[in-house]
Amino acid sequence: MPDLNRFRREQEPSVNNDNLPAKSDAMRREMAEGAVAKAREVYERYAHSGEQALNAFEASMAQAFEGWRQVMGATREAATQVTDSNVAGARKAREQWEAAGARLYNAAEDNASQMLAAMREIGHRMLIASDTNVRASLDFAEKLAATSDPREMLQLQVTFLQDQSRRITDQVVDLHQTTSRLAREAAISAETR
Repeated sequence: MPDLNRFRREQEPSVNNDNLPAKSDAMRREMAEGAVAKAREVYERYAHSGEQALNAFEASMAQAFEGWRQVMGATREAATQVTDSNVAGARKAREQWEAAGARLYNAAEDNASQMLAAMREIGHRMLIASDTNVRASLDFAEKLAATSDPREMLQLQVTFLQDQSRRITDQVVDLHQTTSRLAREAAISAETR
């Protein structure tokens, strides 16, 4: 029969030959808490940058739409000037062309506005979900760093995984419901035109 105690001693790491200075549990916890605090600070800057990028995107889209409006207005004015110099038949054709152009422009503007609003809502919900998950992970890391009992650590991990699983499921359901609702609204809007 093999000697189990000898086998266990051989499998355990030797700390007698360790030339590194020993760190106390309190020091390790303090280092872990400091690392989590730094990670939280970096994430806060990242989240703020994300918000700024989203706002810049929205502003640039608004400027693009305004530019498109101006181009359409200039095109209408040019058409008016050209057809005013022609006969009455051309004037009627111009009016029909302008009416068709206005309908097309209004439909395109409505579709683009609706699409941007939908993109904004979906993006906003995804950012909130991501932010919630990252903050929950940072909170978990802080709690984990503050504990020294292995059983408490295990319980924290189990609780976190259960909460995270529930949270992600709720977020996916919310995102699915939001995209379904936005698609229905877009379909209804397209049918009424």
